[in-house]
Amino acid sequence: EAAGLPPPTEPSSEGESLLPLFRQSGPLQRGEIFFHYPHFAFHGSNRPGSAMRQGHFKLIENFDDGSLELYDLKADLGETRNLAPELPQQAESMRQQLQAWRDETRAALPTRR
Repeated sequence: EAAGLPPPTEPSSEGESLLPLFRQSGPLQRGEIFFHYPHFAFHGSNRPGSAMRQGHFKLIENFDDGSLELYDLKADLGETRNLAPELPQQAESMRQQLQAWRDETRAALPTRR
């Protein structure tokens, strides 16, 4: 949409335009946004994992050690305070949703050599 192209028509497309968020003209129709990056980038300074955004919360699940990071982006846009230890039920609920999404989409996971 941002490039002026028609939206995809295949039935497997789960996408939604993010332009309302960028333009601050309205919320998304869906409740969550999922991210999945199960490998190291060429620079090697990232951590493989998955993440999801739900409302003003963002959860990151790191694959290298299984740790969870939970941020309240409304209060902490720079993601400096991990709330997972303080809000374990919120973190676990979101982790379960993230796992269900990975199962549903058959997301590839890293394997040990």
